[in-house]
Amino acid sequence: MAKLVIAYKSAHKNINSFPKHERYALGEKIEKTILEAVEFIVHANSSSKFEKERILVRINGKIEILKILYRIALNCGIIEQRKYLEEQKALQECGRMAQGWIKYARNLK
Repeated sequence: MAKLVIAYKSAHKNINSFPKHERYALGEKIEKTILEAVEFIVHANSSSKFEKERILVRINGKIEILKILYRIALNCGIIEQRKYLEEQKALQECGRMAQGWIKYARNLK
């Protein structure tokens, strides 16, 4: 969860540099998706072992959506390539962590 909080802080800084109309469209979607992933992590921590895998798969899906949203921002010229690469690196690390949690949850059954 700490990595996603760091990703949120970084996204918040980057989104402030988006053009106004993109800040309230794409930027808002990025922030909302990160916060939903954090919310799912809290739910996964308090869920039973039978529900945990389902929630972790949703977290992984949110991370994949974030990667796509940042790619859209790059392709539209909204974010610099350097910032894009930083965000992708952080999201890839979050994705690896989520995959590890999923693998662990599958072994609990």
